[in-house]
Amino acid sequence: MAVLVAYGTNKQAYFDLFMASCERQHVVPHILGWGKPWVGFGHKTTETRAFIRDLPDDEVVVSVDPFDVVLLAGLGEIEAKFRSLGAPFVCGALKLGPLLRLVYEREFNFSGQRVPRNPTGYDFLNSGTWISTAGYARGLIDRLVRDFDMSPTDMDQEILTSVYVHRRTEVDIDWRCEIFHNLLFGNFITRTPDLKDLEFDNGRVRNIATGTQPCILHASGNALMEGIAKRLGYSSEVARPTENGKNYFKKALFHFLQLVVVRRPVRAIAAEPETSVGSTSHRPGPA
Repeated sequence: MAVLVAYGTNKQAYFDLFMASCERQHVVPHILGWGKPWVGFGHKTTETRAFIRDLPDDEVVVSVDPFDVVLLAGLGEIEAKFRSLGAPFVCGALKLGPLLRLVYEREFNFSGQRVPRNPTGYDFLNSGTWISTAGYARGLIDRLVRDFDMSPTDMDQEILTSVYVHRRTEVDIDWRCEIFHNLLFGNFITRTPDLKDLEFDNGRVRNIATGTQPCILHASGNALMEGIAKRLGYSSEVARPTENGKNYFKKALFHFLQLVVVRRPVRAIAAEPETSVGSTSHRPGPA
């Protein structure tokens, strides 16, 4: 059976909702980093590697953020869908409008090439949710540290985006939303979620743009989730966020600094070595 891993240092945002959804799906998540200071996304990634170090190579690992995620299905369904994809490492995918595409390319894409386009419009990698096998994930994270010099404070999404752009057979995205549905806010000021592709039915969602029934809903970008929780049948008490305004401000400041601070040059990330992290069959997505 697959394992669910979530990294969180303290209770914030929609952690209670996440835990309630795990209980509904009979899943016991492994919460990493609790009670420790937040260091950075690179540290989060290597701490996940440390946790899965002793797992069997073929055991499926699902990694999520515990503050803006709702499980919609059990681990059995999630694992079966992952096995059917034929990809070794799959991240969630975002559908972005023209302005946010430019923001994403500026903040996360240091590959020197445009992010590939997919038939569904879900084109942009989000590392807040990913799924792989323990052996493959260990090898990939080893490579992020060894070949890309990922430091504890580096943004893993930048490097994974580069690998995705250059080596899609090694890192892909769930562009049909078979497992993950990543949504953003429809309005930056009100933070109301963009739900135009979703239909709600009996505790599940259906993506009408892809014709799929995702297993995990991820409100990346700090979109408000109270309305989503209600439509999924959760109580208002469970859906009430903790320190949500403070959390939103911290994330907004982080992304602002990502955009304005000069960081590593494109060539440093785009220059990918030829070594592979493992052998696997893979059905590449469309370019």
